[in-house]
Amino acid sequence: MTNRQVVTRSTVADGLTALGVRPGATAIAHTSLSSFGHVVGGAHSVLLALRDTLGPRGTLVMPAFTPQLCHPHTWRAPDLARAAADPHIAAQMPPFDPRRTPAARTMGVLSELLRTQPGTLRSRHPHVSFAAQGPRAEAIVREHPAAWRLAAHGPLGRLWDLDALVLLLGAPWHKTTALHLAEYATAYPGRKAGLWAVPEPDGHGGSRWRQVPELLVWEGDFDALGAAYETSGAPLAGAHIGGAHCRAVPLRDLVRFACRWLAEHRDLSRGVAPPGWRDVVDAESPVPAGRLGAAHTDPAAKEPIP
Repeated sequence: MTNRQVVTRSTVADGLTALGVRPGATAIAHTSLSSFGHVVGGAHSVLLALRDTLGPRGTLVMPAFTPQLCHPHTWRAPDLARAAADPHIAAQMPPFDPRRTPAARTMGVLSELLRTQPGTLRSRHPHVSFAAQGPRAEAIVREHPAAWRLAAHGPLGRLWDLDALVLLLGAPWHKTTALHLAEYATAYPGRKAGLWAVPEPDGHGGSRWRQVPELLVWEGDFDALGAAYETSGAPLAGAHIGGAHCRAVPLRDLVRFACRWLAEHRDLSRGVAPPGWRDVVDAESPVPAGRLGAAHTDPAAKEPIP
């Protein structure tokens, strides 16, 4: 026996209120259900508690990423190398459908549960979509260009505009998707950009692929960044909900801090691009779509993959 704490819908709602979540707020949540203990009613109770606390005027957002739809060139396993090079296999990748494609299991059960709820909207990026529910959902997910996917011209930029709250409910700092905004906005040593393959429906149930310009993002130092934020005196609320250590932080304050921290502490000059990238170059100067709070679209390259 592990002596797990028993957590109810009201327990979670009380904890969220203690974190400063208020009716009418906009929040992007990252959750680890297992960290809470034994949740009465499971993931649905946590989702209901989030909706209870935000109220009908509040908007809830979660990442609903689909890395399972990445090009076979990204596969790392040596025994799959031959299959990864076969264009016929790449062509059979199922096309992304915002209404039907499930979020990856690695995103957690809450993300997939939100995606399937009546009234939830989802952005259209085939790899890094966001699910949103509430009166601001349509404005948040409406525009999500294929290129520069986590930059300020997509859903994360709209969350910046709305001064959203970042909730880490048992989740570590390296799960904080909003921190990628700082990577686009900050010219640190070793920053790189390249061409990344995205799928499009081919009209026959499979996918055709094109390459778009993209920044190579990295979460490897986000835990150190988050720890530094916690000791900086910047706005942050903490509470325990069952066994879960939970945090709430204003997105703008966190991203502003992250921009300064990355400029001072990150150096990826010796980094190597992972599989799947083409034409990787240094990007130490500002990249397109990096302006926080600015809704603008940059044209994406449409180079087909042989």
